Amino acid sequence: MSKAIAARFTNQTPPPGTAMFLIGMRVTRPWRLGAWLAVFLAMPRMLWHLHRHPDAGMLSGHLYVGRSLMLVSYWRSADDIQRFAAAGDAPHLAVWRRFTGRYAGTGSVGIWHETYVIGEHESVSSGMSPWGLTEAVGWRLVGAGTQTAGTRLRASAAEAR
Repeated sequence: MSKAIAARFTNQTPPPGTAMFLIGMRVTRPWRLGAWLAVFLAMPRMLWHLHRHPDAGMLSGHLYVGRSLMLVSYWRSADDIQRFAAAGDAPHLAVWRRFTGRYAGTGSVGIWHETYVIGEHESVSSGMSPWGLTEAVGWRLVGAGTQTAGTRLRASAAEAR
């Protein structure tokens, strides 16, 4: 884990095409342990694979457990996400086929995902280690011209041009 930074900071400008990918699962029938446990246990295997293969394109990711299990991840590009999902030598494709063949439509467990290609964006962190987008693409101190969310959004839009 990175050390805490005792200052306010914002993310560096991500390279064009950087993508944020959210994916999650929700247990809809808790008594169907076999269904949701199989889906639940697939995520750590995929994350371990991505950690061992940085060339797949995932820059960083954080797993959250609550009413839904959710992974927030940052990738070099949406194309990298799609390549990983379809790669026969990566763990996702087999898991997806097993899910669609065995659990989809049973009402036992649900999955969802959203993909965002980062354009205009804003982030700020204070008194902690880099997190989220700042961890994925780097950070810089908040200073003159970046004190508010509005100024950071305008700076981000200008850098993207």
